[in-house]
Amino acid sequence: MIQKSVGTRTFKIILIFIIVITGIFLFNKNKTMPKIPDKFKVFQFDKVFEPSNLKNEILIGVIADTHIPTRVRKIPEQVKKIFKNVDLIIHAGDIETLEVLEELEEIAPVYAIVGNWESAQVKRSLPTGIALEIFDFRIGVVHSPNPFWLGSHFNTVQEYIAPGLAQKHNFDILVFGHTHRSFLKKVNVGEKNILLFNPGSPTTPFLSQASVGLLRLTEDSFKGEIIYLEI
Repeated sequence: MIQKSVGTRTFKIILIFIIVITGIFLFNKNKTMPKIPDKFKVFQFDKVFEPSNLKNEILIGVIADTHIPTRVRKIPEQVKKIFKNVDLIIHAGDIETLEVLEELEEIAPVYAIVGNWESAQVKRSLPTGIALEIFDFRIGVVHSPNPFWLGSHFNTVQEYIAPGLAQKHNFDILVFGHTHRSFLKKVNVGEKNILLFNPGSPTTPFLSQASVGLLRLTEDSFKGEIIYLEI
């Protein structure tokens, strides 16, 4: 009886210890997540291209969660081939080093935001969220629609949070990353169709195949596509 009581007490102590440590970890982890800004900086598309270079269709390469150099050494060559003909590139965070963006800029102009695994240099250089106006469509870019770490690594949670964020800022398209798992879905919010677009990770996918995305826009339509890498 005494042994059972001691065993129960020991189990409770261990359980409490695990809960406390987990709570501290989640609290500290959450502090590293970028907060969703109240106002996004708006980039007009005609400031990216001269009017003489404007096209009827704009192709955007979408990428996130590259984690270079802590998890892999460089961007997969397949990504460069997929992005070969894009007009611009969006990086949805977890870049870690600005050299990654410099390499992508050899392909096309790059717009990028900070994730939760960035160097101090990246944090100083990039915003936590941006908005691009292309034709009459507004594209919002954040690393995670849900700024709290617990649950934010699951696409089902992101799907629940993202439409409200898109509606708040009048986005037609919301690009995000963080989950390392691709997600592409059109949702109806009021009378508006919103495209939720997570390109996944080309280097460290989670329960998924490595991937990036392509986004095509014309004056009256937009369409997203997930491209899976053969690695």
